[in-house]
Amino acid sequence: MAKAIESIGKYRVLKQLAQGGMGAVYTAQHPTLDRTVIIKKLTLRGSADIRERFRREAQIMMDLRNDAIVDVYDHFREGSSYYIVLEYVDGLSLENLIQRRRYLPSAMALLIVREVCRGLAYAHERGVVHRDIKPANILISNEGEVKLVDFGIATIHGSEVPSELTREGMTLGTPSYMAPEQFHNTRAVNHRADIYSVGVVLYEMVTGKKPYPASFSAEVVAKIQKGRYPRPRGVNPKVSAFAARLIRRLLKPRPERRFSDLEQVIRRINRHLRLKPHGRATAQIKRYLAGEETAGMVRRSKGFVAAVLLVCALPLVFGAAWGVRRGYHRELFMPGEYGALHAMARVRKTGKDVQDIHVTGYLFEDDNDGIPALPNGRVAFAPVPEMETRQFYVFRAPRRLLLAGAYRLKVETGSSVSWHSFELSSLRELSNSVVVIPGRPENAQQVSAEFIELLALPLTVEFDIRDRKSGRRLGDSVQVWVYAGSRRRAWNEQVAAELRSGNTYRFRFEHTEYRPQEFSLAVGPEQSRLLLNVGLVPKTEE
Repeated sequence: MAKAIESIGKYRVLKQLAQGGMGAVYTAQHPTLDRTVIIKKLTLRGSADIRERFRREAQIMMDLRNDAIVDVYDHFREGSSYYIVLEYVDGLSLENLIQRRRYLPSAMALLIVREVCRGLAYAHERGVVHRDIKPANILISNEGEVKLVDFGIATIHGSEVPSELTREGMTLGTPSYMAPEQFHNTRAVNHRADIYSVGVVLYEMVTGKKPYPASFSAEVVAKIQKGRYPRPRGVNPKVSAFAARLIRRLLKPRPERRFSDLEQVIRRINRHLRLKPHGRATAQIKRYLAGEETAGMVRRSKGFVAAVLLVCALPLVFGAAWGVRRGYHRELFMPGEYGALHAMARVRKTGKDVQDIHVTGYLFEDDNDGIPALPNGRVAFAPVPEMETRQFYVFRAPRRLLLAGAYRLKVETGSSVSWHSFELSSLRELSNSVVVIPGRPENAQQVSAEFIELLALPLTVEFDIRDRKSGRRLGDSVQVWVYAGSRRRAWNEQVAAELRSGNTYRFRFEHTEYRPQEFSLAVGPEQSRLLLNVGLVPKTEE
């Protein structure tokens, strides 16, 4: 039986936590700091690449001093082994927490992600890219502190990287958490690969599942590169709209479409959860770990509901139906889930009466894939006479409540169309108050379209009518009819002078010896000349 190790260098060993073929992990007592530390051991019999990564992990982490990153106190070589001495985190990994709880409430997952982003943003500012962000490398102390660990395959931009450590085309990382570009060339990735991995971690926290299978196959890699994964709210309907929207942006397959830096993510989470920019979330996380968060929320909810029922019973009874019809129940009780759309359109005056102008919109979900139309997604605009100006008519659509997320709005009037891509923020994000007041205009997303209606131009129509078989011109022996709407008129100079661009016309050509032929044509507002080459088929070929 092997004798237990009592000391490593100047450190007194307390306990061996893990043992493997290439090394071991221990808890030990620091001789001067009077605190427990972690010692990671690597034997020198491993490959040169592994030894170099071990050394570089110590080198990188010694230079990082942030409360969201595990501290490295020391690294040294003794005998045939390398050692790194790290901060001891008394708690559990995020991986263990997800296994225990199955999935986390959205608010708690966002608090943890915020702390992860703080540590990563600090590393990114110093040119360090982690490249292996996953729940196993995120530690949570019993006091609610969240800390990043394991920078073993991190890279430093601007430094000379040994060619054998990260060769061109080499893939390093954990497949389920790797960004699409990381599969091609790990050496070339930048901080946006970490941003993608944060999205995978958030997805797993709120659903209990990974967006992609853990296997490393061509099929899985293809899905990752195309961004094809089950939407989080389809896996777990309890996922908040804000978390789902954040995940969608973090997991964009193309790096340039993700957030440019993690400070943007931190600011969004701060606004959503109403946190101070430089505040810590340790107290809330600690309560959640202790199982107090949910119970406290239930107690507060019961007390609030009881007070509302006692004080407001009669107004609730008489006002409930009216409020539901107006959508105010969503604003009052789900302001973090829903946003309000306020769409307007301005149409430049060109001589038309406002009654003759029709503005219509259509809503689509911007899923970066099929862009499906929303059920009941038609948006009706009505003129607003009091907002009319000397140059413009103004049209407005009724205020509309939608789940917060990414959308596209198509607005049409006459011959013009306008597309608008926008992110609909939740009512709570837009409100400056903890309590969202229903119907308040500043709490709505503003989308405006502006149109310049083109004046109809005189339309010149020319005909070249021939026998289709011989090519012989048929001349004036052909009777030409034109239909404008349901009205049929014989072709003559007066009719020709009345035609205008921006309309749809149907022409019919008749001859006693030929089969009749029709053309239905939509003429654009900018098109002023129409040439019809008509080939008539003799009746003898019937």
